Amino acid sequence: MLRYLVAAALLCACQAFAPAPTPRKRQLRKPAMLPDPTLSLALGTDADVATLFNIVTFVPQATCWIPMILSGCGVAKPVANAIMRPWGPTILFSLCHVAIVVISATQPSGVAPIAEFNEVFNPAGFPFSTAPQAAMQGMMQYVNFVSEEWPHVLIWDLFVGRYIWLDGERRGVFTPHSVLLTNLIGPPGLMLHFLTCVLTGKGLPPTEEEVA
Repeated sequence: MLRYLVAAALLCACQAFAPAPTPRKRQLRKPAMLPDPTLSLALGTDADVATLFNIVTFVPQATCWIPMILSGCGVAKPVANAIMRPWGPTILFSLCHVAIVVISATQPSGVAPIAEFNEVFNPAGFPFSTAPQAAMQGMMQYVNFVSEEWPHVLIWDLFVGRYIWLDGERRGVFTPHSVLLTNLIGPPGLMLHFLTCVLTGKGLPPTEEEVA
């Protein structure tokens, strides 16, 4: 009997000095990370946009503009005819631009906000308001907008440069200076071609009805 009392006393003493049991922490399940919905919709990457941007910027210089300018000087005419008479280059670089637009529009960074874009065409205060110009300047901070706008300009310049070159080939008008200026600053090159046509007695390029 005494033995049981001693054992009970020792058990009570151990329990008295034992540390209080800590409550079990509730294990919280971490919520599953949901994928970014923009990533599932993205077609291509910003790196693809940069690659296409470089293609449209540099490739036409060597393959299109230089042959047209040299052809007008009587050099490399077969090369220019083989490359620039077909629609191939214009279509190819236009498709590059379409790809830039599609890829840029599906990236998380997106393109310039629509509200800011609309401000460019806000007629309030026309023609003295500087708001449209300021809005356009603000949109240039968006890399994907720049990536779309620059090829947009280059491809239209190429389209007009080809038109000038073909008109010169067809009617015997000197075009290297006009084609070069079109490559550099666009529409003034077309005006220079018209001026050259008039001063050389060729007249302005015929309309489609006149050609037919």
